[in-house]
Amino acid sequence: MPREREDARPDLPVCRAPNVVKSAHFETSLARARASGARWLPPVKSCAGQLLLELIEAAAWAEAVGTPLQAGITPRDFDRLARSMREAAYVYRLRQGGWPVVTSLQDAANRFESVRYAAYSLALDADTGRPELAAWLSEARKVRGAA
Repeated sequence: MPREREDARPDLPVCRAPNVVKSAHFETSLARARASGARWLPPVKSCAGQLLLELIEAAAWAEAVGTPLQAGITPRDFDRLARSMREAAYVYRLRQGGWPVVTSLQDAANRFESVRYAAYSLALDADTGRPELAAWLSEARKVRGAA
């Protein structure tokens, strides 16, 4: 009988979808968005969806205030948001989906050395009041509020 881990969560499914299934879903939804001429909107519960929500809200706030976004969303910010260190992978998917994500390299230092990291921002050129995007944003905000 296999031993159960102490931190195992019984409410989660035993196995997850393999990466092949996930990438196939991404490819078909991306292909549908490209065929229709629209931008790809990731599932609202996904890390890519929550990253897109943060990028859109930051860009809308910067536009409303009238100043450019200073730092963008850093890997540490994304880790706090989604508990994932794969921000660059999700940015890559958003770029494939037609979103103009801008990368700026930041210089910093830790206790041992100088480091560089990427900060991502969105060049918002889409109307957030468009019905499909507005509905997606509303649903993504609900998901974020429930987390």
